[in-house]
Amino acid sequence: MKRVAPTLLLVAALAAAPAGAATQKTFRTPSKRIACLMLKTSVRCDTFFLNDVAFRLTAHGKGKRIHVTDTVALVKEPTLAYGKSAKLGPFTCTSRTNGLTCTNRRKHGFFVSRESQRVF
Repeated sequence: MKRVAPTLLLVAALAAAPAGAATQKTFRTPSKRIACLMLKTSVRCDTFFLNDVAFRLTAHGKGKRIHVTDTVALVKEPTLAYGKSAKLGPFTCTSRTNGLTCTNRRKHGFFVSRESQRVF
């Protein structure tokens, strides 16, 4: 039997990974007031109406309001239309006309709108 180099096996395994196996997603709400970065380990959504404020959620904990000095916003994130959801790993973020809700599988998360914000 012919021996295959370990690096070739790694390359073959990566090439065989499903196309839908995204490691991150970015989006903005239709109002353009919230931008989010979803990873398999956490979600962070930045607000453009509260100075230096973002909301963060991990897979197991409750949502948190955090102080930030950077942004997850890119120049042209796709828009998450009202009534639509983005899902990645244990997280779901749903855009609605009254605000954005992100949750983990334990039903912890955050709600953000210009009028109100809460973590749970």
